Amino acid sequence: MNPLLRVALLGVLLTAVLAIESPAELDPKSIDWSTVRTLQETDKFRAKFGLAPLSDDEIRSSRISGGTVAAPSDIPWAAGVLIHGGTSGHSFCSGVLISARFVLTAANCVSGESTVTVALNAANMANIGYLISVSNILIHPNFSWLLGRDDLAILTLSRDAPIDNVTIRPVLMPRRSDVQKSFSDWMATTAGWGNTGNRDDEPIPTQFLQWAMDTVTSNLVCQLSYTWVRSTHICVSTDNGGPCNGDEGAPVTVREAGRIFLIGLHSFHYSGIRGCDRGRSAVNTRITEYLDWIEQNSDVVIQP
Repeated sequence: MNPLLRVALLGVLLTAVLAIESPAELDPKSIDWSTVRTLQETDKFRAKFGLAPLSDDEIRSSRISGGTVAAPSDIPWAAGVLIHGGTSGHSFCSGVLISARFVLTAANCVSGESTVTVALNAANMANIGYLISVSNILIHPNFSWLLGRDDLAILTLSRDAPIDNVTIRPVLMPRRSDVQKSFSDWMATTAGWGNTGNRDDEPIPTQFLQWAMDTVTSNLVCQLSYTWVRSTHICVSTDNGGPCNGDEGAPVTVREAGRIFLIGLHSFHYSGIRGCDRGRSAVNTRITEYLDWIEQNSDVVIQP
């Protein structure tokens, strides 16, 4: 190869690498939060069902499911996931910080996307502590939206999260000894910024992070509502409140002997004519089924 051409190509490649590793940080003041969409309101999602795109005015007027407001230190691993760009503008999901450099979220939220920003210390979205751009999006190789399978993605932050162990702290992962546990009848906490159902024109994300605690149901019971539930799913009752639109990717945690750790990542829920109707379990990705993949593709070390 011509030496000059080789130098030129190396320059182009270096520029591309730098662009990936150092994406521009997002200014929250530049976002019209009233038009940020849930996954179900994006043009891409609606196109799957042959539905026409929604205008920003329709988004403001069409927003339609109980929880408890979280204090900044209650759920320090909660991460807001802002997906921006494209014809639909910005959309929003939830996620969970698993180390200073990595965040887990639902593959359904970020599949096919290239520009994502993570919000940390954001229990109050009107006073976000940090917005950190994402330098790499890794979708689980077997993810299928159609089959509701392997709905998991790893986001690499462009810089380390400023962990203070009060308002920002990685969640503890399950141990390998937890893999055989079904967690049925355990109490689980789900946290996110999705719809609450308290007002018809509710923006996404909601201003305050909310959480709900309910019982893990067996997959056999869950299959009464969703026939495609499999061993890689874990379901949680919604009798006391639960996830809704905008909570995809939200962390589901349990407590054992004072240790709080991650068992699920919200994948999908039942949406009826009244929004996210209660009475049917919420379906989550079962984290114990993916410990090897998470460890191989992040800096997280799974304990025995």
